[in-house]
Amino acid sequence: MGYLLKFIIAFFITSMSLSYASNFYYGSGFAAKSDLASQSLINAMEQISDRIYAVGVHGIIIYSDDLGETWIQSEKVPYKNTLTDISCSSVMNCWASGHDATVLHSNDGGINWVMQHEDPDFDAPLLSIHMFDDKEGVALGAFALSLRTSNGGETWEYLFIDDDDFQPHLNYTYGDAQIWRKSARNETYAVGELGKYYLSDDRGLNWLVVQTGYEGSYWSGVKVDEGQSLLLGMSGNITLTTLYGQNDEIPLDKPTTVACYESGYYQGDCKVFVFDNLNIGTKNSLTNGVVLNDGRIALSGNGGVVSIVDLIKKNTIETCVRSDRLSNTSIIPLNSDEFLIAGEKGVRKHSMSECYDNFASKNNNSQDSYITVNLN
Repeated sequence: MGYLLKFIIAFFITSMSLSYASNFYYGSGFAAKSDLASQSLINAMEQISDRIYAVGVHGIIIYSDDLGETWIQSEKVPYKNTLTDISCSSVMNCWASGHDATVLHSNDGGINWVMQHEDPDFDAPLLSIHMFDDKEGVALGAFALSLRTSNGGETWEYLFIDDDDFQPHLNYTYGDAQIWRKSARNETYAVGELGKYYLSDDRGLNWLVVQTGYEGSYWSGVKVDEGQSLLLGMSGNITLTTLYGQNDEIPLDKPTTVACYESGYYQGDCKVFVFDNLNIGTKNSLTNGVVLNDGRIALSGNGGVVSIVDLIKKNTIETCVRSDRLSNTSIIPLNSDEFLIAGEKGVRKHSMSECYDNFASKNNNSQDSYITVNLN
């Protein structure tokens, strides 16, 4: 269970610390208010323009307009359980997913939220949400739970993605952050259990199911280039998946698969994917990724891991295992070397160069570790 793997230990630690300096609004149905909200378990962050949003346990939603230096907690959140993900189409319009198949929405910059969808009887979380714009979006979760909206969340309809009888968890859905690409307007992707990778070219109406050959779960993914995604798995494993065109020469020395749409508009349309199976050099599972301005990819992970994947210049993966060993669920770049990471015990800043200096210095007692993997 990816969700349990990432958060169960941190949940109990955070719940104990959050009980101090908190107003839990018992019986009100509203989220806990706390001076320590930014130090609670944070499950996801989203940056939109100059604002950074974060969501976590007890219905906590916070936002920052100064790159994480200070945080403001939302005033009214009609939800008191765990929130898992957040997606914003603008600074003003944001949606958050959570347990009990919950979707929340704010149209005033995160100050106040309303409940758009919940299903307590289903007793399973929505694990991720992705909005294309103010109207259309998808929310995915445990036991293949899949929802889609075409009216800004006024209604969420059930969506068919995978006919697997096992009902694998859909752990994460994402789009193309390079919004200048025309394809980014309509594409969406998802990853989950059984090494599955899912694609949609029409805003989540039809999905292509890709068997990568990986036997574990993917916890997250990030589109890194046209036709390429980096899928983040267990035990430090990552998969670079590349879409090949009909006239492209397909390499014979790499794992390859053909995936075909089975119904709807794309019936009979097949695509060829080639996989590069990589490892960051440690056994830490990976949880989130973001493409930097120079094309490198920054990854966060469990046990204090932050990795930088360079597929363009160095062709290396550089990994810091932070001395705090806290599990990280999300990462946002602040500059080429500094990052905002969040997860267990809330939000903190991270520097790759500082980690390396701590590791290399004989005069430093830090327990930071630094690992470099060459991909040649």
